[in-house]
Amino acid sequence: MQYNSKMRAAAAPKRRSNDHGGKGSGMSESEFNMKEFGAVGDGEANDTPAIQAAIEACHAAGGGIVTVPSGDYRIGSTEFRTGVTLRLEAGATLWASREAGDYREEPDAPYTCRILFRAVGAERIGFTGEGQIRGFGTETFGSWWGVPTPPPLRVCTIFFDRCKDVDIHDITIHNSSFWTIHLKRCDTVYIQRVNIFNFRYHLNADGIDPDGSRNVFISHCHLSTGDDSIVMKSTSGAPCENIFVTDCILESPCTAIKLGTESFGDFRNIHFTRCSIVNSAIGIGLFMKDGGTMERIRFSEITIENAELYDKKPVMPIFADIEKRHADSAIGTIRDIEFAGLTISTRSSILLQGMPDSRLDNVQLRNISMRIVGSHPFEGRVKPVTGRRTYRDDRDTKFITKPAYVAIAYCKEAIVDNMNIVVPDEVAAEFPRYALYGYAADMQSERICLSAREEEELILIEEEEEEGELSC
Repeated sequence: MQYNSKMRAAAAPKRRSNDHGGKGSGMSESEFNMKEFGAVGDGEANDTPAIQAAIEACHAAGGGIVTVPSGDYRIGSTEFRTGVTLRLEAGATLWASREAGDYREEPDAPYTCRILFRAVGAERIGFTGEGQIRGFGTETFGSWWGVPTPPPLRVCTIFFDRCKDVDIHDITIHNSSFWTIHLKRCDTVYIQRVNIFNFRYHLNADGIDPDGSRNVFISHCHLSTGDDSIVMKSTSGAPCENIFVTDCILESPCTAIKLGTESFGDFRNIHFTRCSIVNSAIGIGLFMKDGGTMERIRFSEITIENAELYDKKPVMPIFADIEKRHADSAIGTIRDIEFAGLTISTRSSILLQGMPDSRLDNVQLRNISMRIVGSHPFEGRVKPVTGRRTYRDDRDTKFITKPAYVAIAYCKEAIVDNMNIVVPDEVAAEFPRYALYGYAADMQSERICLSAREEEELILIEEEEEEGELSC
């Protein structure tokens, strides 16, 4: 986008010093008010040239803060530069333009959608303030909702590629029409006290997508999204590693906490703790499709409430699956995964399944409280399938239909310790089920344990091509 050089020249002498310096610099920062670069702020004028001019001036001065004062600003494609923080003051709203002509075409972008805020290779950048960004993803879209055709214009709100030292805090984003915050191959990212409220029935309206990024810290955020809330990907083969998420509220008609499906690289050293998952189809999902490795991942002190979408799509509190996306895809690995201190409310079940050629390895479920809040038939169910694929096998239905509240298949080592499953009498009478089912063929050092609080809870272990054996 082009900006008016006369605006920039007139505004530059009005640069102010901000007495609270940037990230640990101990120095003052320059401040640039976008109104002084010609922004109108009436919600009608195209204020993209003004905000871009302010960013360029801030960058040229060595970095600082671009201030967005109270007002309504319609903007299109905006490029971040090194050293620039965008501060949205109380009452300030940046509106994503509905006009396709206000956006650059992005030939090297990872998707066909347009981008509102973009940065490539920048450092020390971010957003702050009490203001908000508003998209226009308010129409129903998605096969689950009966509208499979996407709208003609969709916009990713924030796309940072290969950026370092990113700080996003305190802002609110509404109705993104595509992924809200996409962090591709970024390093050292802090996202704190960010609210994202997207339209629930708008597919691809993810919340935060760390993609091949490392050293990411997300805390005290409230994400209510139209697709996955926090979803880690590896689209380029770069690993997702050293990611810590704490004290967040997540709500999704898809998967609240998700790893995959794009899994061309590895996922390691990832921790989620003290989070509340509400009204979500899948609470925690691990989807390995492309040959990577998921390892050293822990979920602790999390509450999960499944959404009442049982008549629409697969609903599960926890799901993990290894599969091949295509017949010639590499086979991935899931190992060293722990779920601890979880409280679950659902009508469904937990399913963790590997493949005959790639078994889950060292999966632990400890101190799990699971309340069944209503009846739901397991017959005829199909496992959750997200992302494109062309390869299928019998595991699409084989284990998700087993009459058990926890099913583990193709796993070298599994520990289930102190799991309490509470089932109403009427549900138990209508659908008698086991607490735990294990398909233990080819398992090594198998340790499937259940500390049940109700005497009638049973475990079923089956060996491949053999009759099931019932044990207490």
